[in-house]
Amino acid sequence: RSRVSLPVTGLVGAALVLGSDVLLRAVVPADTAVEVPTGVVTTVVGGVFLVVMALRLRDTASAEAPDRLRIPGRTAFLVTVAVLAVVLVGVLFAAVLLGDSKLLLGDVMNWAQGRSGRVVTFVLDTRVPRVSAALLAGGALALSGTLVQAVTRNPLAEPGVLGVSGGAGLGAVLLVTTVQSPGSWEIAGAAFGGAAVTATFVFGLAARGGFQQNRLVLLGVGVSAAAAALISLVIVLSDPFDTTKALTWLSGSTYGRNMPDVVPVAVVLAVGIVLAVVRRRELDLVALDEDTPRLLGMGLPRARLGLLVMAVLLAATAVAAAGTIAFVGLVAPHAARALVGRRHVRVVPVALLLGAALVCLADLAGRTVIAPAQLGAGLMTAVIGAPYFLYLLVRTRR
Repeated sequence: RSRVSLPVTGLVGAALVLGSDVLLRAVVPADTAVEVPTGVVTTVVGGVFLVVMALRLRDTASAEAPDRLRIPGRTAFLVTVAVLAVVLVGVLFAAVLLGDSKLLLGDVMNWAQGRSGRVVTFVLDTRVPRVSAALLAGGALALSGTLVQAVTRNPLAEPGVLGVSGGAGLGAVLLVTTVQSPGSWEIAGAAFGGAAVTATFVFGLAARGGFQQNRLVLLGVGVSAAAAALISLVIVLSDPFDTTKALTWLSGSTYGRNMPDVVPVAVVLAVGIVLAVVRRRELDLVALDEDTPRLLGMGLPRARLGLLVMAVLLAATAVAAAGTIAFVGLVAPHAARALVGRRHVRVVPVALLLGAALVCLADLAGRTVIAPAQLGAGLMTAVIGAPYFLYLLVRTRR
């Protein structure tokens, strides 16, 4: 009853904050406890609470009615793909030619044939790998978001909901702040390891209920909150020089990438595309409701697990290649469904084109807006994605 719950809620909130502060000073040495925000401890406690609440939650997804299907004509789909392909090619040309040093198409042709000058060679040797990283990371995040939204049947879900991005960021930040001058492969490995640990934790708990969507989302949100709090703690306690490196990586920067760095995301993206095409009917059924796949004899938990594992691999390799880039996994698949309907045989290629173009455009803007200084691609995608997310919230409420 409200007359009882309201004052008790206030007391519990005061006890939570005060208890977190006392616990922090009891566990951590006094000189260090002064620097650690109490909010870090309360966030970790809140993440644990979300995980416990998710394990006790009864899933009600089967009672929900499936969304209405919108099936545009084949001509509309082909026109959409053609337009997006042209846009992506244009963005790629602009990304290669523009920056702190502007080039011409002839310079690129000479570079490809090994006949360019020293300056042009240096510029393109550093610019082409980062454009490739942005292109592949955008496509991987878009495909990962498509799989996550299909499995959870939540249009506001993205890879970060599963805790993958938070775990990858935590692993990379731990390495950057503890190891002196780590290489790009070491950072990528740490990011992938962090993503694998968080995904294993979330999936292990979600498997008890057959990967039910509400439980899965709550578990991911709780783990993401705890990972964000731990990242803040590591940054606060680390050396200021390491803090700058960690924040640069967390902003989604493609700076300093080389071609070997993009090989893992390219391989995983190719496998993910093949899997999405082969299992396109399963994706349609999983995204529909709880009962239809079972009536047709599909093993729903096994199908969900396979799709989620692929989504985690895509997101982890994308984060390892380009840092944490937010909202691409949310915006690209949602916009694709709005353009071509809900059949995944059409959603997948459109989402891939949208994600790749969005991240390439964000990387280009970050390199040119305040050149020669640079902004991370993740910051630019957040500028685009945050208003779109608010729009989706308003639309969902309606």
